[in-house]
Amino acid sequence: MEGRPTVGARVKQNETSTPAVCRLSGISKAFGATQALQDVSFEVRKGEFLALIGENGAGKSTTMGILFGLLDPDAGTVEIAGRPQAMRSARDAIAAGLGMVHQHFMLYPDLTVLENIIVGQEDTGRGGRIPLATHRARATEILRDFDFALDLDRKVADLPVDARQQVEIVKLLYRGASVVILDEPTAVLTPQESIALYRMLARLQAQGTSIVLITHKLDEVMDNADRILVMRRGKLVAERATAETNTAELAELMVGDRIEVVEKHSAAGADVVLSVANLTVQRQQGKPALRDVNFEVHAGEVFGIAGVSGNGQKELVNALVGLEGAQGAVRFAGRDILPLDVAARRALGLGYMAEDRMAMGLAQAGSVAENLIAGREGKSAFSTRGFLTKSRIRKFSRDLIDRFDIRTPSDRQTVAKLSGGNQQKIVVARELSARPQLLVVENPCWGVDVGAITFIHKQILELAATGCAVVLVSSDLEELFALSDRVGVLCDGALNAIFPRDGLDAIAVGAAMTGGREGVPA
Repeated sequence: MEGRPTVGARVKQNETSTPAVCRLSGISKAFGATQALQDVSFEVRKGEFLALIGENGAGKSTTMGILFGLLDPDAGTVEIAGRPQAMRSARDAIAAGLGMVHQHFMLYPDLTVLENIIVGQEDTGRGGRIPLATHRARATEILRDFDFALDLDRKVADLPVDARQQVEIVKLLYRGASVVILDEPTAVLTPQESIALYRMLARLQAQGTSIVLITHKLDEVMDNADRILVMRRGKLVAERATAETNTAELAELMVGDRIEVVEKHSAAGADVVLSVANLTVQRQQGKPALRDVNFEVHAGEVFGIAGVSGNGQKELVNALVGLEGAQGAVRFAGRDILPLDVAARRALGLGYMAEDRMAMGLAQAGSVAENLIAGREGKSAFSTRGFLTKSRIRKFSRDLIDRFDIRTPSDRQTVAKLSGGNQQKIVVARELSARPQLLVVENPCWGVDVGAITFIHKQILELAATGCAVVLVSSDLEELFALSDRVGVLCDGALNAIFPRDGLDAIAVGAAMTGGREGVPA
């Protein structure tokens, strides 16, 4: 199996004599009794590529929020070009030459590309009119300099994901940003789009722009960063030159312990557990969201689903678990389950881990114990004559808390107060403890740190080893490649190709995600 493609060799900038464009000194921040940051100090040097990594809750976002004027520090100072700067708002940060591309783009979908680029920078001219010709000329020059093929008159709502990200970056260049901060920039990009992004960032860096990258993808850090800062529990715990470290050390620094390596051993058998035939999901208007999809999943097999966001993945998941009507046939447990509702499908042994755990997977105001038995309250194991048996529930929940390493003060804790990783572990514990015969998993590791990712991956593979068939829908190709026996690719609502495990290649899968078949038809 081929690894993830790299951007290519480039000069790393590690000179400590390079002047700092901004510096944080002694930054501390608390939210109530929680100390989010404690005495954090570092600098961003001119023209360097700096990566900031750490587990969820380590303080990365809080640090960037203070640097970008979104939060006020309790202590410490921010300096720009050697002078203290009070960042009271994002407008102050932008004026100081800082720019940030958030993981969820801050664009106006109903406005054009040009309108999004100049918003907040309109500078009305004579008669109160916006000098659009001047703005257009300047924006066109930036597009030409960086080989961006953006139509300035096209609405952002009509753009693909990678083009929207380009709009965000052009916004920063238009405002003259000397420091560009990116939060998980490749989370929704294909491998080819990721390569193009990092090539563009390398060009920016070569022109003297400083890049600050926040990401969980350590391979991308190693491929592109000059210097790496590691945060843990609100403190800056390590600094490494990229040439002097590796992903194993970085992962260990992030969690404070050695990370277990999860190895994939295929457990796929001959028995077909799930059979999908001519599955189609109609939209109210226009072409189908899902059209004539066919595949089978065997006992013990992890069948991965890849695709650029919006190409039918959500509709496929909803059709399988009963959240959306569909045509065709989905056979599981000896019958077509399309006519059945969610509860009936779960009663047959179908489990579901939704990507949005707070909206779909958990009751936020409920306790850990309540969420661990959700959907099984009426079982004899947890109730007697219609009344919940609290002692049994507490024993069951405490067993799962220990088994799945859920970090919580008690089983009575409200889940909304737990970290993202521990919330996800509750979902994993509930679904896997039901011992399903078919598990539909949707982006199981979104928003969780490297330690929790390893744990969740291990649990999924252990479940598959018992004979459970797994449908894994993920926007992370590395995750799909690590866990799947086969990977199917959805493009424009159709299953464009299916790759066997020994044929998994990031370039080929990425091509299939954008319409190419690469000789592996579904």
